[in-house]
Amino acid sequence: MHIVRLDHATINTADLTASVAFYGQYLGLKPGYRPPFDIGGAWLYPEDESYPILHLIARTESKARGGMFDHVAFRGKDLKGYLAKVKSSGDWYTVSPVLGTNLVQVQHYDPNQVLIEVNFENEPLDPAEMRLGEFSGVKATKP
Repeated sequence: MHIVRLDHATINTADLTASVAFYGQYLGLKPGYRPPFDIGGAWLYPEDESYPILHLIARTESKARGGMFDHVAFRGKDLKGYLAKVKSSGDWYTVSPVLGTNLVQVQHYDPNQVLIEVNFENEPLDPAEMRLGEFSGVKATKP
Protein backbone atom coordinates (compact mmCIF):
# COMPACT_ATOMS: atom_id res chain seq x y z
CA MET A 1 0.00 0.00 0.00
CA HIS A 2 1.23 3.50 -0.72
CA ILE A 3 0.01 7.08 -0.62
CA VAL A 4 -0.46 8.85 -3.95
CA ARG A 5 -1.11 12.41 -2.70
CA LEU A 6 -2.74 14.50 -0.03
CA ASP A 7 -6.45 14.24 -0.80
CA HIS A 8 -8.09 16.98 1.32
CA ALA A 9 -8.35 18.64 4.70
CA THR A 10 -11.66 19.05 6.53
CA ILE A 11 -12.69 21.95 8.75
CA ASN A 12 -15.80 22.18 10.93
CA THR A 13 -17.54 25.53 10.60
CA ALA A 14 -20.27 27.32 12.54
CA ASP A 15 -20.88 29.62 9.52
CA LEU A 16 -20.83 27.67 6.27
CA THR A 17 -21.72 30.66 4.06
CA ALA A 18 -18.93 32.82 5.50
CA SER A 19 -16.42 29.97 5.24
CA VAL A 20 -17.27 29.28 1.58
CA ALA A 21 -16.92 33.02 0.86
CA PHE A 22 -13.60 33.24 2.76
CA TYR A 23 -11.94 30.35 0.90
CA GLY A 24 -13.32 31.66 -2.39
CA GLN A 25 -12.02 35.18 -1.81
CA TYR A 26 -8.59 34.30 -0.46
CA LEU A 27 -7.75 30.98 -2.13
CA GLY A 28 -10.01 30.99 -5.20
CA LEU A 29 -11.73 27.75 -4.15
CA LYS A 30 -15.20 27.13 -5.58
CA PRO A 31 -17.96 24.87 -4.23
CA GLY A 32 -18.77 21.82 -6.35
CA TYR A 33 -20.22 18.32 -6.16
CA ARG A 34 -20.64 16.85 -2.66
CA PRO A 35 -22.39 13.52 -1.90
CA PRO A 36 -25.77 13.75 -0.11
CA PHE A 37 -24.52 13.45 3.48
CA ASP A 38 -26.91 13.82 6.42
CA ILE A 39 -25.04 16.91 7.63
CA GLY A 40 -24.56 20.18 5.77
CA GLY A 41 -21.30 21.24 4.28
CA ALA A 42 -19.41 22.05 1.11
CA TRP A 43 -16.59 20.60 -0.93
CA LEU A 44 -14.31 23.28 -2.34
CA TYR A 45 -12.35 22.81 -5.56
CA PRO A 46 -9.33 24.67 -6.92
CA GLU A 47 -9.63 26.16 -10.40
CA ASP A 48 -9.22 23.60 -13.18
CA GLU A 49 -9.21 20.58 -10.84
CA SER A 50 -11.69 17.72 -10.76
CA TYR A 51 -11.31 16.91 -7.06
CA PRO A 52 -12.03 18.93 -3.91
CA ILE A 53 -9.11 19.84 -1.65
CA LEU A 54 -11.05 21.37 1.25
CA HIS A 55 -14.17 19.93 2.86
CA LEU A 56 -16.29 22.08 5.17
CA ILE A 57 -18.72 20.52 7.65
CA ALA A 58 -21.51 22.68 9.11
CA ARG A 59 -21.52 22.34 12.90
CA THR A 60 -22.66 24.69 15.63
CA GLU A 61 -20.02 23.13 17.88
CA SER A 62 -17.25 20.68 17.22
CA LYS A 63 -17.99 17.08 18.15
CA ALA A 64 -14.75 15.90 16.58
CA ARG A 65 -11.72 15.06 18.69
CA GLY A 66 -9.59 17.58 16.77
CA GLY A 67 -11.80 20.62 17.45
CA MET A 68 -12.65 22.74 14.43
CA PHE A 69 -9.94 20.95 12.44
CA ASP A 70 -11.74 17.72 11.65
CA HIS A 71 -9.39 15.47 9.65
CA VAL A 72 -6.73 15.11 6.99
CA ALA A 73 -7.24 12.78 4.04
CA PHE A 74 -4.83 11.06 1.72
CA ARG A 75 -5.32 9.25 -1.58
CA GLY A 76 -3.96 5.71 -1.49
CA LYS A 77 -3.60 2.54 -3.52
CA ASP A 78 -4.09 -1.07 -2.37
CA LEU A 79 -7.23 -0.97 -0.21
CA LYS A 80 -6.83 -4.60 0.86
CA GLY A 81 -3.26 -4.03 2.06
CA TYR A 82 -4.23 -0.91 3.99
CA LEU A 83 -7.21 -2.61 5.62
CA ALA A 84 -4.95 -5.45 6.74
CA LYS A 85 -2.66 -2.94 8.50
CA VAL A 86 -5.56 -1.08 10.15
CA LYS A 87 -7.37 -4.23 11.28
CA SER A 88 -4.19 -5.71 12.75
CA SER A 89 -3.83 -2.68 15.05
CA GLY A 90 -7.01 -3.58 16.94
CA ASP A 91 -7.92 0.13 17.07
CA TRP A 92 -11.20 1.77 16.01
CA TYR A 93 -11.70 2.31 12.28
CA THR A 94 -14.42 2.66 9.67
CA VAL A 95 -14.45 1.63 6.02
CA SER A 96 -17.24 2.33 3.55
CA PRO A 97 -17.95 3.42 0.00
CA VAL A 98 -18.75 7.11 -0.54
CA LEU A 99 -22.15 7.32 -2.26
CA GLY A 100 -22.18 8.96 -5.66
CA THR A 101 -18.43 8.41 -6.15
CA ASN A 102 -16.05 5.59 -7.00
CA LEU A 103 -14.24 6.00 -3.67
CA VAL A 104 -13.87 3.79 -0.62
CA GLN A 105 -12.66 5.53 2.50
CA VAL A 106 -10.96 4.20 5.58
CA GLN A 107 -10.91 6.35 8.71
CA HIS A 108 -8.97 5.90 11.95
CA TYR A 109 -7.11 8.04 14.50
CA ASP A 110 -3.42 8.81 14.74
CA PRO A 111 -1.65 8.86 18.16
CA ASN A 112 -2.55 12.57 18.51
CA GLN A 113 -6.28 11.86 18.10
CA VAL A 114 -6.34 13.45 14.62
CA LEU A 115 -8.74 11.63 12.32
CA ILE A 116 -6.88 10.15 9.34
CA GLU A 117 -8.84 9.29 6.21
CA VAL A 118 -7.42 7.35 3.27
CA ASN A 119 -9.46 7.25 0.05
CA PHE A 120 -9.08 4.52 -2.55
CA GLU A 121 -10.40 5.10 -6.06
CA ASN A 122 -11.81 2.29 -8.21
CA GLU A 123 -10.97 -0.39 -5.62
CA PRO A 124 -14.17 -2.28 -4.74
CA LEU A 125 -14.99 -3.02 -1.12
CA ASP A 126 -16.11 -6.50 -0.12
CA PRO A 127 -19.47 -5.84 1.63
CA ALA A 128 -18.35 -8.09 4.52
CA GLU A 129 -15.53 -5.59 5.23
CA MET A 130 -17.84 -2.54 5.58
CA ARG A 131 -17.78 -0.69 8.93
CA LEU A 132 -19.88 2.45 8.66
CA GLY A 133 -18.60 5.89 9.51
CA GLU A 134 -20.47 9.09 10.35
CA PHE A 135 -20.20 10.66 6.87
CA SER A 136 -20.33 7.64 4.57
CA GLY A 137 -23.82 8.49 3.34
CA VAL A 138 -24.61 4.77 3.70
CA LYS A 139 -27.45 4.05 6.09
CA ALA A 140 -26.73 1.54 8.83
CA THR A 141 -29.33 -1.16 9.29
CA LYS A 142 -29.91 -3.09 12.47
CA PRO A 143 -29.76 -6.91 12.24
